[in-house]
Amino acid sequence: MTGGFHLGAKVKTSHPSPLTKIRSMILPEQFDWRNVSGVNYVSAVRDQDACGSCYAFASMAALEARVRILTKNEQRPVFSVQDVLECSELSQACDGGFPYLIAGRYAQDKGVILEECSKYNPGKIKKCSRKPSCTSHYTAYYRYIGGYYGACNEDEMKLALVKGGPIIVGFEVYSDFMTYKNGIYHHMPSLEKFYPFEITNHAVVAVGYGVDPESKEKYWIVKNSWGDDWGEDGYFRIRRGTDECGIESMAVEIVPIPA
Repeated sequence: MTGGFHLGAKVKTSHPSPLTKIRSMILPEQFDWRNVSGVNYVSAVRDQDACGSCYAFASMAALEARVRILTKNEQRPVFSVQDVLECSELSQACDGGFPYLIAGRYAQDKGVILEECSKYNPGKIKKCSRKPSCTSHYTAYYRYIGGYYGACNEDEMKLALVKGGPIIVGFEVYSDFMTYKNGIYHHMPSLEKFYPFEITNHAVVAVGYGVDPESKEKYWIVKNSWGDDWGEDGYFRIRRGTDECGIESMAVEIVPIPA
């Protein structure tokens, strides 16, 4: 399921400031939050099934990882996507939403709850009802990477990712991505008409980056929400530094408040 992420036209990535460029030069050549000195800070891959809820899965995955990082893995929550589908007035359940509003504003104003309080069942979306025993978990701060919508670029994303944790990104899924199995993905525009200003339609979470040792091609490491039997154990790599399919145009980061 690729639908579920509404953002508007893809914006052109900005050029990094001289200070950002200098700061990014001191970052490691490769980084992966699944293996930081042998420790994994990323929660398990989940499956959104036939529901356009990628925006909610990406939001919860980023919050989960950043709570783990802030607590040095002492807290390892799995947050409820079902609660977002049933209770958020800032999105349209299985018909899509904005990660900026869910991981950001919704989590800041209403809070998110644990998966055990409201388990994922997209075929049965009920009227919002939270049990009194279910604790709300909140976001303290959220922003578009670069400081505002349209200021995103590769260097700003690397800085935010290494400094704070996994970040939410959006990109356009084309038909050739549907057959992805492994390797570094880049869209083949010859296969179909390419629209550089087309709306991005899928939200995911960047957890790291690297460089292929043979081709020297740069890539992002990205967590998807199509199950762990898809791609590279639920992840994919995509070309970095070229704004591939709009992935570097509108990234979001959040700072959660641990329980």
